[in-house]
Amino acid sequence: MEYTSSAYSWFDKISSTFNIRARGFILIDSNTGLCIDVRGVAKKEDAARLYITSKDAIDESGNGVVEFRNSRILLRREPNCLIGLYTEAMR
Repeated sequence: MEYTSSAYSWFDKISSTFNIRARGFILIDSNTGLCIDVRGVAKKEDAARLYITSKDAIDESGNGVVEFRNSRILLRREPNCLIGLYTEAMR
């Protein structure tokens, strides 16, 4: 699965760049909203909610943030997928 392998590299790069400890991630098909892959605290059931929420949360640069299920989720829209990086919720 070369497609998801690039997602792992992206998460490692983002985590180290922002010095963020990732709790999990989700990879969502940007055309259907279906979950492609999850790791850590992310759940497949999160895909539909994040897909719908991303329409309002993501700005013109393709980035956004949402909070739910005790996590802060950094969203990034790519050409074929929506990527969510789960971090600790802001308190």
